[in-house]
Amino acid sequence: MKKSVFEGLVDKAFLGLEAQYGFKKNETEYANRGATIRYRNATTELCLNYEIGNAPWLEITDANHAENKSTLGWLLVERGEQRPPTVTQAFRPAALKDEELGPALQKMAQQAMDHGADLLRGDFAILPKLQQRAKKYDAECKRYLAAHKTKS
Repeated sequence: MKKSVFEGLVDKAFLGLEAQYGFKKNETEYANRGATIRYRNATTELCLNYEIGNAPWLEITDANHAENKSTLGWLLVERGEQRPPTVTQAFRPAALKDEELGPALQKMAQQAMDHGADLLRGDFAILPKLQQRAKKYDAECKRYLAAHKTKS
């Protein structure tokens, strides 16, 4: 997929976030087989991460305290909109075809507006819960790796 096509899909998907919450695209980085696009308003930064062939993911960060961040995925789990990922899912990338990218980006932006309005407006009270979920999952993944490590 050409960069211009990719950027057009992202711009279209994030138009609502720009209009409703004042986000502006402030950085785009391309590296190897992926891209990182950052949007920011007065309180919140959104970082869209995409690797070709995989599902994109969205980080949500307190723009004034970069250590206060989580992902849309953990937000959706906390809100009951998505099931928590299993440990084995961490080691299998979620495949995504080029023609599925546009709808996936639009769904992601809509989910952020529907379930993360507080974060988009600068209310980060839920972040500690999301970070705790991520830490617990990380620990489970490390235990899984240790248990399944092959001997050389």
